[in-house]
Amino acid sequence: MNDDKTRIKPDITVNTNQDDDRTVLAPNRRDELEIDLLNTQGNVLGHFRFSDRFTVGRAADNSIVISHDVVSRYHMEIKQESGVWWLYNLNSTNGVFIDGRLISNKEALHFPVLIALGVAGFYLRIRQRTHAVPAVPSSPASSPTVLNPGTQADTASSHRNVSQADIEARLLAAEDSPDMGDYTLMARRVIHKDRVKRSKSYKKVIWALAGLFGVAVALVTYQQIALENTRKLAIDMFYDIKSLEVNISQADIKLEESAAVLDETLAAINTEKLRISQEQLKLQQEKIAAERLRMRQERARLASMKAKYRQYVEEANSLRLRFPTAAQYENELIAKVARELGESELELPEEFVSEVHKYIQYWQGTSRLQTAISTLEKNNLLAPVIATLENYGLPLYFIYLPLQESNYDTRAIGPETRFGIAKGAWQLLASTAREYGVTPGPLADVPEYDEQDGRFDFAQATQAGIKYLRKIYSTEAQASGLLVMASYNYGDNRVKSMIKQLPDNPRDRNFWTFLQNYELPAETRDYVFYIFSAAVIGEDPEHFGFKFNPPLYKLKS
Repeated sequence: MNDDKTRIKPDITVNTNQDDDRTVLAPNRRDELEIDLLNTQGNVLGHFRFSDRFTVGRAADNSIVISHDVVSRYHMEIKQESGVWWLYNLNSTNGVFIDGRLISNKEALHFPVLIALGVAGFYLRIRQRTHAVPAVPSSPASSPTVLNPGTQADTASSHRNVSQADIEARLLAAEDSPDMGDYTLMARRVIHKDRVKRSKSYKKVIWALAGLFGVAVALVTYQQIALENTRKLAIDMFYDIKSLEVNISQADIKLEESAAVLDETLAAINTEKLRISQEQLKLQQEKIAAERLRMRQERARLASMKAKYRQYVEEANSLRLRFPTAAQYENELIAKVARELGESELELPEEFVSEVHKYIQYWQGTSRLQTAISTLEKNNLLAPVIATLENYGLPLYFIYLPLQESNYDTRAIGPETRFGIAKGAWQLLASTAREYGVTPGPLADVPEYDEQDGRFDFAQATQAGIKYLRKIYSTEAQASGLLVMASYNYGDNRVKSMIKQLPDNPRDRNFWTFLQNYELPAETRDYVFYIFSAAVIGEDPEHFGFKFNPPLYKLKS
């Protein structure tokens, strides 16, 4: 995947030593390809033309040279065979894609076409031009004859070589001339009368258009003001919701801790290891019951706020001029997933949306997502994950996190690191597992499966993994699901220290602001976008070319 270096314009050179004499062209016909080299933002880095074969790669002897690690030394070749242009993948490391499809060997080209060099790499936009050799036209000699019937003076003028401009000047002159004949004078009166009539009609049309324009301007101005006001209300409410979610999550953790203390107290009383008055015990029980009631009320208030927020968003979207295209539909899915993961859909940067589209293309070029969903369904692993996420009030899109971690392989074993070996579907380190109530086995530090290790027990690992997510979610991440993912992958303590340096304001604690301030490792950046784009695909797999049911469909219906 690309990292921050792909934003830097690469060194690009063009081998201009093309042997055009090798191209055999049909008589009066010449085929030529026009190529634009684009970066990930769609900016044109270079423009080239070829009428014969050409190659693209990092090596200096290519026709188009791109000095960047995402491009192989000899990445691809395009050449014409029997009148058909063919694309050849020269065993490139990062692949060649057309419409998200990986071209494994060769592909006949249909123009215009957009070719991707690797996922989130560079693009070649190619158009075909056929130049015809024009025939030399004959130059017919013609002498236009101007006839101006009328009086003798007009008749005399017909024998002169009078141009069209001279006639127009004579008919449209400001004043009559003594040598004008009756026919010319009559024509001038008809023209003047028609001019007066047309002028009045034009004035009426102009005033009508001016009125319509004024009404249109007023409507557009009103619409813009209404859109901005509605958008501001929705954004303000979104961050109120976000703050409330953090408060509820923090209160949930404290309530669990209090309930655990009460259970320990009751157990100690039953074993006569602790003596406490019934009044104190009753007071503690009433306090916990009251807190649970308050939490239910807060969750009801949160649901009401979310419904009101969605209403504001729908009103804001209704005021925008939008067209029902496939791209627009996909952007709406991206906005929906962003909202559910704690990011403001009305403030999504365009570069974030375009980046998600690139990672969707990655999933479309591999069978990994399809295989992981099949494993999920075959082993009935989805229901316990959803139930636990709902219990802790977390976004359900976190179901795609273990998919990225292990493809839902309950026996997955990660590489050895200085922090230990991550194991199980949730890829928990031994220290993290212990913190959340899961006991690692005697082979915790050995890269082997251990049936005594609780991390390989999917139910235990799910409880621990989601509790760990909730802790991150309720602290520095401030209900930003994307920051939670980054913390889970990169190490929450390191990410926390970075987040603390951001302004103490929920509006500034989102994933894209975080990326602008800090350079995350490519692995962590990819990790977040893989999960997010998989969640977008999961909303409508068939639309994106996948053959599985939406994992959350039954829950929503």
